[in-house]
Amino acid sequence: MRPTNKKKFYLTIITLSVLIGAISVFMLYYFNWNVIIQSYLTHEGALGVVLIISSRIIILSGMVIYTFYKWFKQEKQYFSDLPFLFGIFFLFLVFGKTLDLFADFIYFELNETLVLSVLKTRYFIMILDFLPMIYLSSEMILFSFSLRPKFNKLTNEESRDKISYRLIFGILFIEFIAGLLAPSVRSLTIYYPIIIIPSLITIFWLFRFAYKNKRLSQVNTLILTFGFGAYLISQIIRPLAQFIIGESDVFLIFAESIDLIIFLVIFLGFYRESKY
Repeated sequence: MRPTNKKKFYLTIITLSVLIGAISVFMLYYFNWNVIIQSYLTHEGALGVVLIISSRIIILSGMVIYTFYKWFKQEKQYFSDLPFLFGIFFLFLVFGKTLDLFADFIYFELNETLVLSVLKTRYFIMILDFLPMIYLSSEMILFSFSLRPKFNKLTNEESRDKISYRLIFGILFIEFIAGLLAPSVRSLTIYYPIIIIPSLITIFWLFRFAYKNKRLSQVNTLILTFGFGAYLISQIIRPLAQFIIGESDVFLIFAESIDLIIFLVIFLGFYRESKY
């Protein structure tokens, strides 16, 4: 397939996927609109929650457009390219936030079975959201091992790729099974930090390693190290703060505002190049 035809094919697939996802989200809101409105009217801080999460969705959508635009501007497109990986990362986050907003309004209005289904979908999106960064992290971890004499077999790129794919498949399999078997909303909420925190530690290590070893020069690894480090800290603190303060509208607005600032920093790290 010629490069031009490949671009058109990739663009078509991405566009169709986004349209299908957008239609699915629209239908979800449409069929539960009365419940959402009822919940909105009974929560004093609902407007603030809508505004801050909607702002995140709009800003993240802009990030998605920019990253994919940058990817398609390249002469050739590879799925291991940083613009593509960041584009997928931001894209899944957009859909994740639309479900977060939906879940915030239907949490106390629908029966637990329906709420659990929505939260499981959000859980699976979260797993896919971190997949691009986990892939990049596994590649970098294996590369770091290849620098040591006793792991000289890893100097072969094909061998590293095989190990990386098996590792990612194993992680995905375990996480998906755990999500499918989650018996209640409470058990699923416990899974979130168990999945997110180790993933963020790995991603934080990735950009710290890249900065120390002057790799991934097409992005600013120092800013990304600070950005994902801040995101890691916020995700560690958030469950504790939520347990102490409770799931109030004020808490949601504050937490979402902090995450919005953090993701602006992460995007800045992607936008700027390292000066090695």
